[in-house]
Amino acid sequence: MIEFDAICYDGVHPMGEPVSIRVTDNGRATVVGLETSFACDWMDIEVTSQLGQMTRSLKFPNGAKCESRAHNAINHLQDQFTRSTFGKTLHALESHWHYVLVATIIVIAVTWGMIIYGIPSLANRVALAVPASVDEHLSEGSLELLDQHILNASELDKNHKQRLQNKFAAMADSSNDAHDYRLLFRRGVGPNAFALPSGHIVVTDELIELADHDEEVLAVLAHEIGHVVYKHGLRSVLQSSAVALLLTAVTGDIGSASGFAAAMPIILLETNYSRKFEREADQYAFDYMQAHDFDTKHFATILKKITKDDSNDESVFTYLSTHPSTSDRTRRFTESSHTGN
Repeated sequence: MIEFDAICYDGVHPMGEPVSIRVTDNGRATVVGLETSFACDWMDIEVTSQLGQMTRSLKFPNGAKCESRAHNAINHLQDQFTRSTFGKTLHALESHWHYVLVATIIVIAVTWGMIIYGIPSLANRVALAVPASVDEHLSEGSLELLDQHILNASELDKNHKQRLQNKFAAMADSSNDAHDYRLLFRRGVGPNAFALPSGHIVVTDELIELADHDEEVLAVLAHEIGHVVYKHGLRSVLQSSAVALLLTAVTGDIGSASGFAAAMPIILLETNYSRKFEREADQYAFDYMQAHDFDTKHFATILKKITKDDSNDESVFTYLSTHPSTSDRTRRFTESSHTGN
């Protein structure tokens, strides 16, 4: 017979009671030390795996729970009556720090690989497989909210708008895409343009006024169409959700992390995803301009105007930017120009 001490919680009283657990040679376990003893077969007790010297939990069929650090006795009983080969192997691995270190490194490597390669690839496949109507739902209410709180009505000349509308329509038709493309004019956030997942693209008066040629504006609009074609809006939602789920699965509770240090990995990963999206949209604009005999210098010109030619942004802080550096983005467009600089 094997006997060891434990603390028993009967599920009724908040305080645990010291007890002894006696297990006969045929595997019958009896808890003694309470007003009323109880017994069951050892194989019917749910025993938690050993983790270092932490307290083990033994859950009995009647709902009672005992806690004990008598690891030698418990392990012997597990070996004799219920413990599987897998459980023995797992305990052996957990008992050696170098195995734990190797396992930790493997988990970190696999997690990082999933975040950098697996999740973006999977999100891309899923996003491209779903219908354009999903992007419509993502955009519902977005423009209305922006109009209420951020954007103002356009003051651009009607003829100028119509000219850009006609050129944009031809550009959208060439995309061979199922989205409902619309060009919308607004004012109030400086020289800017952005695309909603639905295919509605907003361009500001300030950007149009900054451009010397319609081609500069069209170059930006081609970039925004690229965001829609590659479904960057939906992919961003999928990737953000998947990263959060993965980190929750690995850490057990992502909500327990707090402060800037905890948020920093998410910030870095999301900005990295954003930079990849910008490069894809740039590639779309580049291909479109070359295929339709647009001088690629127009994209470089307008981008430098928007960023005030802030090309000296190659620093350690570049990794925190949601966009690639201006110099990186404009170099290829400038080198491929018909007229050069």
